[in-house]
Amino acid sequence: MATAANGRTHTRITGTADYDDPVFWDNKFSSGRDVGEWLNSGEPLIDAVLSHLERRPALDEPAPRALHLGPGISKLGSKLCDEFIKRGWSGSQILNVDFSSEAVRIGRDTEATKEKSQAMHWLQVNLRSWDDVSKTLPYGPFDVMLDKSTSDAIATSEPLTFPPASEASNICPTIQQLVKEQGEITLSPVEVLALHLIPLTRKGAIWATLSYSTARFDNLPYLAQYWSLVSRKPLKAPKGETSSFAHTPDVFHWLYILERI
Repeated sequence: MATAANGRTHTRITGTADYDDPVFWDNKFSSGRDVGEWLNSGEPLIDAVLSHLERRPALDEPAPRALHLGPGISKLGSKLCDEFIKRGWSGSQILNVDFSSEAVRIGRDTEATKEKSQAMHWLQVNLRSWDDVSKTLPYGPFDVMLDKSTSDAIATSEPLTFPPASEASNICPTIQQLVKEQGEITLSPVEVLALHLIPLTRKGAIWATLSYSTARFDNLPYLAQYWSLVSRKPLKAPKGETSSFAHTPDVFHWLYILERI
């Protein structure tokens, strides 16, 4: 049995990975057995956020702000940082957040070798906890967010129920407002993530996600109050080594673009 953030327990299916447990990821990253590139290398995410940023109206700030959700030890954040620098934007305008202490340690060690103005920030954050997520507020508001299968990992955890008395400072203001209007609500973990991102972002900000799921953001009414699904694009998944005599059907991953309403 495992305890969810709201105190309830749920039974795990035997043999399944604990994707919502930071210890699972700490062990993978510290062992060196995981290269960090889930689904694919993530260039479509970088293309999507850069396209959005290059079209955005001029702002007072010299550089846009990006939030990378659950980067682990992927090279995706470093690639985005390189693209920022090519455009004259500061790498320090990128914040990486992960709930694995090992991922954050590795990320910080890498950035420590850079000039401070070009070094990305790293924070250890559980994206289902507003106490944690609120630590990112000084780094925002964010214009873009990117997420390579982090939503998939979060989706494996339990829904959270917020009773009418959910007015404590450790509850996201967006969720507090929903509870005030509607009474007790139960949110899927992806909805909790989506609502936690509202106080961190500007209106018109985009959330670019690469997912295994064909329906990662479907049938989530509370999410839909704040995020518009702009596009859902299939991407052919990379193939591993297979026999030349075996037919392997195409597998697709999905690139989602959501815009904050």
